[in-house]
Amino acid sequence: MPLDVDQTQRRQDVARAAAALIAERGMSAVTFRNLAAALGCSTTAISHYFPNRTSILLETYRFVLARAVSRRAVPPGADPGEKLASLDKILPIAAEQWDDWVVWLCFWTEALFDPDLASEQKLHSRETRETIEAMLRTLGCGAEEARDLSQKVMTTIYGIAVQAAFDREHWTPEVQRRALREVLEPALPLADLRRASG
Repeated sequence: MPLDVDQTQRRQDVARAAAALIAERGMSAVTFRNLAAALGCSTTAISHYFPNRTSILLETYRFVLARAVSRRAVPPGADPGEKLASLDKILPIAAEQWDDWVVWLCFWTEALFDPDLASEQKLHSRETRETIEAMLRTLGCGAEEARDLSQKVMTTIYGIAVQAAFDREHWTPEVQRRALREVLEPALPLADLRRASG
């Protein structure tokens, strides 16, 4: 990994490699040596961009988050069904989503003991809840209802993901979607939205 290349791209390359290591072997796999081996470069080439392991973890977390946000983006003019389906893309129902959740779960454990990582997680949770709240308002929920429901949706998604992490055989994509819909449907304000979620 030469040093005279685009810094943003190289930082992303390291973050992508770190995310793959975490998804395969856990957080402890993120070392300068392992990253250098994965990228076919020297550890010096990595330390040129990252002064320490925490900076790599933060970049990896942000990389995975950006990937997830891009995946669940709702196109302009989307119908209610498409908007609701965007929530499914947060769940660990496909390979890339599963890998993202492994990274997040590992990150949360590390964040319990690291203020910088904890601050990043708090910010991410708040932004995700606000995104869900805004989407619910476009579906006809009132401001207070959308705020309350967005928290329930977040809690449900986190709970599903944790359970799926330890029992993927039971928590199939269909079971995950159904569990999320059971929280959403009673609160959706219009009958056509309830049908769209089916």
